Amino acid sequence: MTKLIIQKNLVLSLCLFTKKTTIPFVIIIDELDCVIRNSDDKELVHSYLQFLHSLFKSEESKAFLALGYITGILPIKKIKDESALNNFREYTMLKSKPITKYYGFTEEEVKELCKKYDMDFDSVKAWYNGYLIDGVHMYNPNSVTQAMIDQDCDSYWRNTSSFSSINTFITMNYAGLKDDIMTMLAGGKIRVNPYTFKNDFSTIASKDDALTALIHLGYLGYDADRKKSFIPNYEVATAFELALQTGEWSEIAKAISTCDELLDETIDGNAIRVAELIEQAHDTYTSVLKYNDENSLSCVLTMAYFTAPGYYNIVREMPAGKGFADFAFIPRSNAGFRPAMIVELKYNQSAETAIKQIKEKKYHGALSGYSDKILLVGINYNEDGSDKKHHTCVIEEWRNS
Repeated sequence: MTKLIIQKNLVLSLCLFTKKTTIPFVIIIDELDCVIRNSDDKELVHSYLQFLHSLFKSEESKAFLALGYITGILPIKKIKDESALNNFREYTMLKSKPITKYYGFTEEEVKELCKKYDMDFDSVKAWYNGYLIDGVHMYNPNSVTQAMIDQDCDSYWRNTSSFSSINTFITMNYAGLKDDIMTMLAGGKIRVNPYTFKNDFSTIASKDDALTALIHLGYLGYDADRKKSFIPNYEVATAFELALQTGEWSEIAKAISTCDELLDETIDGNAIRVAELIEQAHDTYTSVLKYNDENSLSCVLTMAYFTAPGYYNIVREMPAGKGFADFAFIPRSNAGFRPAMIVELKYNQSAETAIKQIKEKKYHGALSGYSDKILLVGINYNEDGSDKKHHTCVIEEWRNS
């Protein structure tokens, strides 16, 4: 009753003031969805929606409201299949024309900032690019700003209040959700229907709803043309890595924890240990990813080198020499001692065959301008024979003459 009285008194006051002054109100509300995101109290949420209705959609509001401007993480909550405030025009992470360029920093703006603050553009791009809204590539503005101020690319977003939501949604028990998360962590895209989501975290009813919630939170990108979601950049990938370590994905988290060791052992030329670590990754990820061809091996390798994008631009199927190299690890300015690498994969052949192909097709020539030495890495997985279910690796060093 008290809430109703306050609500009616506010509306009445706004009406009386407008009548007296003939000046209508512009009402601006930030974090409009805070109550909806953070409360499981259905009565409270209902009362809140009634309050918003009285401000923006009631007959009384026509007397005092000139403009309503509201922002939030989630779109306006749906009641059944319709927005609770359907007289607003919404701009979301799914569709935002004609104001898309104001959602974050565009690529041209980031290039100018990198020049001004003397930051490596390729590194900033790897960390913060990837959002694709209405065909426009968008950068996380808060993280880019922090990177420029600190002169360091890091994961700034994981300190926000929405970070814990990753773990909440990826551990939901919906068929296929874990498989889809793994596919995206390995660099793939997943088809998703974002239109069943009720814009309310308490009513997640399907895998599509869980993925759509992550899209609106910014932890997944969305390609509207292909109707697919994906992990947009390295900053978000590191947020997922931390979420996995604190959740129910203990085996996956354990495998990811060896990624730095794998990269170091590769650089040090320890082929035997590299093969062992990739085999461990294989054993972990094959429960989720099918493992029966070179493409599947590529997905596992992407997961095995999960932390390498912190130092490299990694290009799959890179045009090089007389063909396409399976993986090219191109060092960025922060790579330090880490050299350029070409990784070639084989299935039921041999690691030596992979090295031979790199040399014969001169894949390494495409990286000759990136460092004094280039590592040639051949990896093979045997499904049958004496080496059944076994990985082998050969690492050679090639130096620019």
